[in-house]
Amino acid sequence: MVADDSPFVRRLLREYLDAEPDMRVVGEARDGRAAVAAAADIRPDAMTLDLVMPELDGLSALSRIMTAHPVPVVLISGAGADGARLTRKGLDLGAVDFILKYAPMRVVSAEALRREIVSTVRAAARVKVIRSIPSMARAVATASVGPGQKGPTAAAPPLRRARPPRLVVVGASTGGPLAIKAMLAGLGGRLDFPMVIVQHMPAGFTAILAGQLDRIFPFTVREAADGDGLTPGRVLIAPGDRHLLIRPDGAVRLSDADPVRGHRPAIDVAFQSAAHVLGSAVAGVLLSGMGEDGVAGMAAIAEKRGATMVQDPATCVVDTMPAAAIERGAAGLIAAPDAIGRRLANRGCEDETVFAFPYRLGPLRG
Repeated sequence: MVADDSPFVRRLLREYLDAEPDMRVVGEARDGRAAVAAAADIRPDAMTLDLVMPELDGLSALSRIMTAHPVPVVLISGAGADGARLTRKGLDLGAVDFILKYAPMRVVSAEALRREIVSTVRAAARVKVIRSIPSMARAVATASVGPGQKGPTAAAPPLRRARPPRLVVVGASTGGPLAIKAMLAGLGGRLDFPMVIVQHMPAGFTAILAGQLDRIFPFTVREAADGDGLTPGRVLIAPGDRHLLIRPDGAVRLSDADPVRGHRPAIDVAFQSAAHVLGSAVAGVLLSGMGEDGVAGMAAIAEKRGATMVQDPATCVVDTMPAAAIERGAAGLIAAPDAIGRRLANRGCEDETVFAFPYRLGPLRG
């Protein structure tokens, strides 16, 4: 079901979702009161909800829906400061995820937006929501991760493990949040190394993403602050609109330098600084995204003989970033995000489902 006061947006969402063989739009609402009534009458598998609507605003509608007839809700959010504030409140009230209408310095094609919307709604429909309890904070569609429980997890079967990396650096853009969640779920609660994530998002929304992930997974996830140390068992996410670099003393530095190829934070900046400081002790992971940000950085990590892992393009919302890294010969491993997570957690174990190379690669260095 779609709820939005804009006839254009409702029509666009209906076209996107109805075109999928496993989806059907069963209702529309043009204001908050109609959204609440439709959620009760139709009981859809998932709902998209605009945060700014007449009659009853999106947050008030969401609160009533989650209290009376909870369904998985995907917020349709603006990219400014008000959008970030409303989105944060919406997730606290129980929405399972959000999609940005527009983000400054984010060039997204209509096809990429369609794929992002479809993938996000499809994932939301698999979440079991509970009345009056924030969905993504409490109900996680991942059997291997306990909801919001920090600390040790149940022991896994013994594995032949190689020396873990001193740092894992992850880059993602369009479709990245879904891929990041799948990769972190693949860790199975193991995080015996520090991790840094650079996700193309505007200021304000990276903190929201960090909060979502921190509630889902048993390890700590937070938005990076200047001077934060690289600590095993902790994930740092680069703040929107700031570059993140790795310092020689094992801490992160945030920078307001000019965007690189239109991006700030830029994945290449984090990858290249990590390769320069840590050399072969770095593992670089490049997930779903549009463009070529991160490709030069992956090549730099490969040149230092660090591990390079790329999301299988067939599993991406947008595959141009991973595909460009593969074409350049900078991909040491090509796999789905959950398989990448398993590989990171169990370095040295033999898993044929992970070590699959479906693409013709150029010569690799390292």
